[in-house]
Amino acid sequence: MAAPDAFIKALRHEPITCFRGACPGHVDCAEVSLPQERVKSYRLRCDVCDWEECIRGHEDGASQWEEAELQAIIDEHLLHLQPECPYDQAPVVFTSLPNPRRKARYRISCYYCGRQVEMDWPPRL
Repeated sequence: MAAPDAFIKALRHEPITCFRGACPGHVDCAEVSLPQERVKSYRLRCDVCDWEECIRGHEDGASQWEEAELQAIIDEHLLHLQPECPYDQAPVVFTSLPNPRRKARYRISCYYCGRQVEMDWPPRL
């Protein structure tokens, strides 16, 4: 299942235009998910026609990324490309985590399907 375009634009903070017929309005987007949630939720509201909708990721925590998929995500990140989740084509986010051992540690997350992995950097794949 591919992530909807509106979800990807909201995640990237890109402008969204109204989905209703001929309305040229700008859609205000506000994140309404809690910080501890694995998937993000957004409230969309058109400032012209007052259309409103909430969009949310579709959590699929049944499986993690396979080693080859994770390696492809890391390779794209190292090449300064925007890695995408192989399951839903949503952008994958790298978050630096505090680590008391002075080694680099990252969380790799897909905010649409909820898959996450934490790893030391550089990875030992």
